Amino acid sequence: MKSRIEQVLKDTIADCFEKGLLKETPLPGYVIEVPNNPDHGHFATNLPMTLASSQRRPPRDIAAVILQNVKDESGLIDRLEVAGPGFLNFWVRSTEWHGFLARILEEREDFGRCSLGQGLRVLVEFVSANPTGPLHLGHGRGAALGDTLCRILECCGYDVEREFYINDAGQQIQMLGRSIYSRVKQRSDPAYPFPEKGYHGDYIRDLAETVGSRVPIDEMPEEEACTYCAQAGKEIMLEEIRRDLNAFRVRFDVWYPESELFQSGMLDATLQALKNSGKLYEQDGALWIRTTEFGDDKDRVLRKGDGQFTYFASDIAYHLQKRARGFDKAINLWGADHHGYVPRIQAALQAHGLPSDWLSVMLIQLVKLWKGGQEMKMSKRAGSYVTLEELLAEVGVDAARFVFLTKSHDSSLDFDVDLVKKQDSDNPVYYVQYAHARICSIFRKAEESRLERLPVVRTGLDRLMLEEETGLIRAMAEFPVLLEDICRSLEPHRLTYYLTDLAARFHKYFNLGTKHLDCRVVGDDTLVSQQRLHLVDAIRITLANGLRLLGVESPERM
Repeated sequence: MKSRIEQVLKDTIADCFEKGLLKETPLPGYVIEVPNNPDHGHFATNLPMTLASSQRRPPRDIAAVILQNVKDESGLIDRLEVAGPGFLNFWVRSTEWHGFLARILEEREDFGRCSLGQGLRVLVEFVSANPTGPLHLGHGRGAALGDTLCRILECCGYDVEREFYINDAGQQIQMLGRSIYSRVKQRSDPAYPFPEKGYHGDYIRDLAETVGSRVPIDEMPEEEACTYCAQAGKEIMLEEIRRDLNAFRVRFDVWYPESELFQSGMLDATLQALKNSGKLYEQDGALWIRTTEFGDDKDRVLRKGDGQFTYFASDIAYHLQKRARGFDKAINLWGADHHGYVPRIQAALQAHGLPSDWLSVMLIQLVKLWKGGQEMKMSKRAGSYVTLEELLAEVGVDAARFVFLTKSHDSSLDFDVDLVKKQDSDNPVYYVQYAHARICSIFRKAEESRLERLPVVRTGLDRLMLEEETGLIRAMAEFPVLLEDICRSLEPHRLTYYLTDLAARFHKYFNLGTKHLDCRVVGDDTLVSQQRLHLVDAIRITLANGLRLLGVESPERM
């Protein structure tokens, strides 16, 4: 509906330019929004105010010109008025809202889908946890955000691939092997030293038991044993990570190992290409890249003086490999501690000729878990943090996914375990799911009352005249627009806000029927009841489609 209002405005302005009623200028940036106060219309725009400087006329005068010459050949607008310093407020004809409601009922599970992406290939890399320990809360938040973003992008016509980057070629894997080896040795020699920077937690002891039962670690040379422990431990942890993500309803199309960059020769090829372009130089025995030419605060080392490649070198090669695989855009979800790393990688990619907007990075802030008014900091298994597995056992997948998406990725998140275990309106996921379940109960009541369900063409929708009913249809009309906006802004958390608002509007509408019998969905007037069933069916469809994009179930009973 908003797009149709925008088209009316563009047609009107073009006509005013052509007739000389307004001086022809490029259209400035303006907004079309849904006013909080229904007295201000169904939609409002600030276009006259944004045109004021170029037209050198008062905004209200410009608004009056637009109002008097509005081009609305489809009959969309019921009323249009000038308000305040120069706003234009629009009221849409009720028949248009009813037509939109009929569209929802026709599209059902496809409501919200669009072709915005036009098949553009997008690679979304998220979680990418080091396979040296269990997934923690931060990984869970990144998994929920990344998976939901992928679902929304796919819904809007993008060709999406989900990728998990396995950091398996660095010192952290070697340290995992030494940590496991030390725990194996300590079974027979409790005094055997543990690495100063080793991985702690009971899971290392579990790995030692598993790995030690496979081969006689004690009889192997130390370096060989540590290498075996590192490889075996990595594979076990990766399998656990896969299992936890699967339980969290998160899947990946590709598990890309860092080691493949070295084995494939991609890293050497990348460095040679950068060298040929004049973007590399040697200094103090190290190999540097000129990232300062592309906005970085200093040049960066790719190969140290001892011949060892830096993480930065492999990251550049990895991202160029993404581009070589034919992806039109890449999106990374990283921890907030990578803040300073973003301009470096952006500069390095630009040095290789990639456009500045090819890579987008979402930084995920920390999660704090609260229970009984106290912050939970320790895990019985991991030692230093609470694992995702432990959280899911405590609150379930639906609550975890929904709450992880209740705030923007760049804001820290307090996760209150006690709150999400409540079965009342204070619990955000319960509040939305209960709206869906409540609608299902309405349909069960209608069936018990032997109220015949007829198609819209038989019943019409003309009796849906309550302000709350129009407000609900208006809210549902925002759903497709919101999904497109999320694709552009990369803000999947906005979907939870939307569903919470839609649920609140429905609960208010339902409660209206408890006070006024003539406002009940299933009442004495058969035709009105049939039309209201169409309305709540559309709400049910919208809630279910939105929850599905969040990876959250839509229960029929609660």
